[in-house]
Amino acid sequence: MEMNEALIYLQEALGLSAKTKTWPGSARLPLHLRAIEVRAVDANGFSFLLASLPTGIGLPEAKRVYSQLALRAEIPVVVSFPDADARQRKALVAQGIPFVCPGRQAFLPFMGTACTERGGARFRNHATKMSPNAQAAAIWGAAQEPYRPYDLCRALGISASRASEAITELVDRGLARRERRERRVVVFPVAVDLLLSEHMAELSSPVSKVFFARKTPQIDYLVDAGETALAARSMLAAPGMEQKAVLRSTWRQLSDLEVADGELPDNETAMIQVWRYAPVFADSSRVDNISLALSLAAIDDERIQLEVDRMFGKEYPWQEAL
Repeated sequence: MEMNEALIYLQEALGLSAKTKTWPGSARLPLHLRAIEVRAVDANGFSFLLASLPTGIGLPEAKRVYSQLALRAEIPVVVSFPDADARQRKALVAQGIPFVCPGRQAFLPFMGTACTERGGARFRNHATKMSPNAQAAAIWGAAQEPYRPYDLCRALGISASRASEAITELVDRGLARRERRERRVVVFPVAVDLLLSEHMAELSSPVSKVFFARKTPQIDYLVDAGETALAARSMLAAPGMEQKAVLRSTWRQLSDLEVADGELPDNETAMIQVWRYAPVFADSSRVDNISLALSLAAIDDERIQLEVDRMFGKEYPWQEAL
């Protein structure tokens, strides 16, 4: 019943054309997860798993179910969490965990869409989001002089074909123009202020999921992210638990270090953000300011918002990127 309610809400609240089918991976789940109904969903060109959580489940268990399914799935995982209160929903958004709470809220960051019910009114975000490579190209390019596609390949660590696709997308969106000079293609990107003032709704958090890991030298080597990275470039105190970032294509190499939230003391645990594009560009040693701000946009904390504004010297509508 809960699964049907979640699907109906996605169809009515977000206008998704959602179809479900059996997920073959259900038969290979551990015994403690087999009681949870999991279905594969195809909706408007996106595929994901929808896991229906039992009534009365708490936030820690919801996050554990999500984490265990995400380790085993090749597509995004969404939890149907009908009992989630405002605090729990806020925590899920802050950690980038997709969820559906029928009648209240849906958060599907991998689709670039969300819906929240407020006072009987429904607020939606249907902005057409950039692909991860295009967003990374827009952010990196905004700080550059005109560049060649080869420069983009090197900066983002992507192939020539993917760089070409990203540039084409930026050109189509009016975020770059492409010229041929002396047999070479040269790309002219838009400036930072234009990107953030006029195209914020096309951007999204680079974080696709979050998990917790036992601190080891391998974890310490990862780049600082989230509030840890913000504290290093502001007046904020560093969080008790370090926050790190890793590229989505390599995060599974760390899965053997995963622990449950609260299993170890904060000083022995790191919160790992799994990013859709490289957390650090080739010409830098830290997360860039724009991607950092986007990763923090869902956190409703005035102290963080103030430091982000100070970092840029003005206010930008970061909430449009949710």
